[in-house]
Amino acid sequence: MTRPSELLADRALVGLSDEEIAELRELGAADDDTFELAAAAVDLATLSVSAMPAGMAERIADRAMAARQPRIPTTIAGWSMPGMPIAAPAPPVPAPVVPIASARKRSVVPWIISGMAVAAAAIVLLVVRPSGEPARLDPTADRSELLATGASKISWIATKEVPGTSGDVVWSESAQRGYMRFVGLAPNDPKKTQYQLWIFDKTRDQAFPVDGGVFDVSSTGEIIVPITAKLHVDDATLFAVTVEKPGGVVVSKREHIVVTAARS
Repeated sequence: MTRPSELLADRALVGLSDEEIAELRELGAADDDTFELAAAAVDLATLSVSAMPAGMAERIADRAMAARQPRIPTTIAGWSMPGMPIAAPAPPVPAPVVPIASARKRSVVPWIISGMAVAAAAIVLLVVRPSGEPARLDPTADRSELLATGASKISWIATKEVPGTSGDVVWSESAQRGYMRFVGLAPNDPKKTQYQLWIFDKTRDQAFPVDGGVFDVSSTGEIIVPITAKLHVDDATLFAVTVEKPGGVVVSKREHIVVTAARS
């Protein structure tokens, strides 16, 4: 779980300290209400309904009917009226009384069903990429599909920080998605550092590349990582992976660049 997701989950469940709120705002995720929606959906889906005590429904119905009976005034403008027979209107025919416990169950059931549906939708939201596109379940197949439709493929060039690392980056401008493939990239400890991708867009200030997402490596074997660009990329010219603190950073100092891939 990335640092923004961790903070969003804590905010939905237990709340955040002032320092954590400031950190979430710095990471640009303060307006993300995905986790709050998920928590609310779970509350609705797990709502319990207790039956009303026996006789309570009938007593409430009787009081409601009594309150509807017309009251005949005994004074007009301060004058007392003699007792004279006044034909009271025929009492309305009461509607069938439905026990409140049953009525409540019927009214709550759609909410529970709706809550379960929202919860399911929230679960889907939790696996949505930061860019807004659902995560692909088969990165290898999707990567091949992108290549078949004309996506760019650029080989990584390793720096002295990770000698021997190879692989490539596949990126589709039209689809706004892509994948990084690595072989021999050193595993990281997520509690201490994470890898972060940066995409340099020709149409943007080169001092502020687009954040392509943070990721972890657990094996030196071949891995495929989806690119999660936070902003729209118009013309990618360079991809670079750096080592950053857990959760990534908004602006990298570029002190630890491990691989780069320049687009011709």
